[in-house]
Parts: sequence; C-alpha cells; structure tokens
Amino acid sequence: MQSQVSEIDPVTVELQMQVPWDRIQKGLDETFSKLQRTARVKGFRPGKAPRHVIQQLFSRDVKAEVTSNLVEESLVEAVRKHEIPVVSRPVMDAQPEIAEGQPLSFSVKFEVRPRIEELATQLTLTRPSTTVTDAEVDAEVETLRSQHAIIRPVEGDRPSAKGDIVVIDHEVEIDGVARADMHGEGRTVQLGEGRILEEIDAGLVGLKTSDTKDILVERAPEDSNPELAGKRVLFKVTVKEVRERILPDVDDEFAKDVGEYTSLAELRQKLRERLEDTARGRAEGALREQAVDKLVEANPVPVPPSLVEQQFRSMVQEYLQLMKMIGQQPDAREAFVEELRRRAADKVRAALLLGELARKASIEVSAEEVEERFRDIATRTGKHVAKVRADYAGEKRESLETQLLEDKLVSHLLTLATIEEAALPQG
Repeated sequence: MQSQVSEIDPVTVELQMQVPWDRIQKGLDETFSKLQRTARVKGFRPGKAPRHVIQQLFSRDVKAEVTSNLVEESLVEAVRKHEIPVVSRPVMDAQPEIAEGQPLSFSVKFEVRPRIEELATQLTLTRPSTTVTDAEVDAEVETLRSQHAIIRPVEGDRPSAKGDIVVIDHEVEIDGVARADMHGEGRTVQLGEGRILEEIDAGLVGLKTSDTKDILVERAPEDSNPELAGKRVLFKVTVKEVRERILPDVDDEFAKDVGEYTSLAELRQKLRERLEDTARGRAEGALREQAVDKLVEANPVPVPPSLVEQQFRSMVQEYLQLMKMIGQQPDAREAFVEELRRRAADKVRAALLLGELARKASIEVSAEEVEERFRDIATRTGKHVAKVRADYAGEKRESLETQLLEDKLVSHLLTLATIEEAALPQG
C-alpha cells in the first residue's frame, strides 16, 4: 500500500492512497469463497454453486464490500504510519471502483489537530482582590434585616412607596389585543427589587388599595422575546393591597435574633469572615479562568471547524435547556449567535492548547488520583466508595478524568505565570 500526505491548511490534510492489485485480488478471493460456502442459488444445493456463477450474480456487491473494507483498512494503516492527529471523519471526493488488474486509488481529506511548535505559557495574571469592605458587610446586615422584617398592611391612606409590597390583579393587551393567557390575580410585587420591568415598577409607586392604573410599556424592536418585540404592551392593574416592611433595629438584640451571636460586633465579624472565604474562592476561580483565557490569547492557533461546530451545537443545546428551565425565550439575535460561536471556538482552542501542554509537560491523571476523587465524593455524599466507583463507569469516568486533568494543567499554568495583585477596593 502506498500513501502520501499533503497539507491543505494548518487544520486540513489530504491523504492520497493506492492499494496494490494483489491485495485487492486477495480480498476478492476471500469474499467470493466465503459467499460461495453460504449463498443459496436456484438450481444448486446450498454452498455448491460454482465460483463463476457466484461471480456473475454477486460481483457488484462483492466489489463494493471489498472496496469499503480496503478503504477502511488502508486508512487506519496510513493514519498510524504517518501519525496523523485526526479529529474528524474522512471526506472522500469520489468513491473508488475496482478495475481488473489495477490498483485502487483514492484520496480523502481529514481535519487534524494543528501543529503547535511553540507554546507560550509565561502568562501575566491579575489576582482579584479578596478584601471585604465595610460597605459589603453593611449590605449583608441589610439583607438579614430584610429577611427578618415584619410585613403588615399599611396604615391609613399612605400610598405605595419603594420597598413596599403590593398585591395586584392585572390584564394585558398587546397592540390593543387582549391576552387572556397573560391575565394574573393576586400577584405579589416588591417595589424597587428589580424583578419586574422598570415601567411597571415605577407605575405601581404612589398607588393605594383599590386604585386602578393603565401602564404602557413600549418594547424595543430588538427585544429578546420575539412575541413582544417592537410592540405596545398595556398592563391594566388593580391594587388589592399595599403592605409595608418593618425592618428591625440593628443592635445586639438583632444579632441574637438572627443567629447564635452575643453581640452586633460578633455578627459583623462572622459576616466579614464568611465574605472573605467567598471572595477567596471566587478569586481563585476567576484566576484559573483568566489563566485559560490568557493562554488562548497568547496562542492564536487555528481550530478545526468540525470541532467548533460540535462545541457550538453543544452550547446551543445547553442554552436552550436553561431557557426552558427558567421559562424565558431564547435570544435568537445574530449578534448573540455569533458571540456563542466565538466562545465555542475559544473553548476548542483552549482544549487543544491544554492538550499540548499535557504532552509537553508530561502531565497526566493517575489511577490513584481518580480513586482519591472517588473517596472525596463518597465522603461528601455519604455513599460507599464502591457505589461511587460504579456510578462513574464509562463516559462519566472519562469526563471526571478530563476534569481532573484540566485542573492539574491549569494549576501548572499558575505555577509558570506571573501573578499580580489587583488594586484594593475603595471604602
């Protein structure tokens, strides 16, 4: 068998093949002989039809089978011989046909992993600040106040204000057409919380119990919800009740009420420590993401289109599932789709670069490291380690090993990088 590889571009190669006639003849003889032993031919007992009869009846099918087998076998041999880093299925311009006494010639194209001669790993990273400000502690205290607030109907004729809770019934018209499916009763809205449209939130301020109001919302043409994009949405609101939130005073008694704290000072200290732990975890995660982003930025290698397409489709599927889960319409704008495709290309590029780093630095995941992770999972979940091991069979184990390898590679990147500290926040 003869084979020759030529590069079309950094991620595509063409493999030209020629299978000699003696190998073709051998394949034909073996296939005809096997068929002769099993074929049922009218006028002959099973397996007794002469060879020339079998050839007349089944020549086309046998040649097609032998051709397919030879193409597959020779491709496997050539890929191994030339050490081609294939990442896609072969594409053949024309199906070859067997001609008596002639070699079988054909060519295929593959997408391949790009050659990375030099891998830039001397990265400069910035570690996010983990300092917690007094303002952040104050915000946590306010969250606790809100969680422990007393909610009661407003007294007298005071109209609703930011921070109040209003209970409303509403009807909806879109471009003048009533939408019964969007009708709502007894809906609870906290004003100023930011969970509803600004126009509705602002329109509900200043209303009293039993007040009615029409609130018009003009949706932009590029709205992510195609059903509402560029349309006039009218909300006909009736206020059923206005409630106010009475926040507790911030003192030592408040600290005792919200947890096992002896004083407000102890509460604030514990909140600060918790925020610092969270900040350290967030900073470490951000630093690791930054390391991968910088690796991609420093090594602008080409990526195989088929891998990008696979990654893009996977990300689209995940996005659609998320939108369905949270009950939102997916964003179909061209700019969003292109951004998703760009991110897919970056994820593929990152995987290729990390793979190259693993080869150059001889980094791999050992069986003991996998077992250690199984033990960690068993401890967290309360399962026996044998049950965890069984749960992570097949593809799930491969996914775990991939994650472990990526963690080791990113940790290695961090040891090579220059890490600067971010400026401290003000306040």
